[in-house]
Amino acid sequence: MNRIRFVLAAFVTVLGLICGAATAHGAVMISDDFNRTALGPSWTTHGGGTLYIDNGRLSAVGTPSEPVSFAFHTTPADSAAQEVSATVHWNGRNPGHSAMSVALRADPDSHHAGVHFWFTANLMGIAMLDWNGTTFTPAAGTAAYTSNPWKWPDGTRITLRASGNTYTAYVSTMPWMPVLQGSFTSTQVPHTNMYGGVHGQDDSAVSGGGEPPADLGGWRFTSS
Repeated sequence: MNRIRFVLAAFVTVLGLICGAATAHGAVMISDDFNRTALGPSWTTHGGGTLYIDNGRLSAVGTPSEPVSFAFHTTPADSAAQEVSATVHWNGRNPGHSAMSVALRADPDSHHAGVHFWFTANLMGIAMLDWNGTTFTPAAGTAAYTSNPWKWPDGTRITLRASGNTYTAYVSTMPWMPVLQGSFTSTQVPHTNMYGGVHGQDDSAVSGGGEPPADLGGWRFTSS
């Protein structure tokens, strides 16, 4: 009986350490629920248009197709191991070409727009976007455009994680496995880049561009 109690106590201790580590790793460092009327000084914007808040969500509706529009939070991460996520709100739209994204390992001061997990209703990708907002480079090991087998439900959370030179994308409808994984060298994306953000583009004014992009809510940026 004493041996069983000892084993159980040891198991509980280890479990507590694991849970504690998981809590520390997943602790929210920066969050924004966009529950106001303007982005304000916590964000800097750049690109062809200005991302804005619409009914408590970040929107790119009405921004140019190119150059795309960026927003970066002004609070840096404290390490190169970073994670960024947000909630997708379609608002009844089915964007075929108009994309939104979450981004990490950006550095606006050096004009590096970071690595983005971007999506439309039926496409997605992990890409490095250039500061001019006109060129994107897909992560090695990923296609430039990956088809979604189905449109994610409204309220789906998307997540991008950076560990070393590996970038992994998840969606909350299937959290047990990545939907995309690829890499960039540290020369392409320096590990000293410490900022998270988003990008958006509205292709609806372009011939064949389809409907405006989804909105984003519940933006989170963490590091460990």
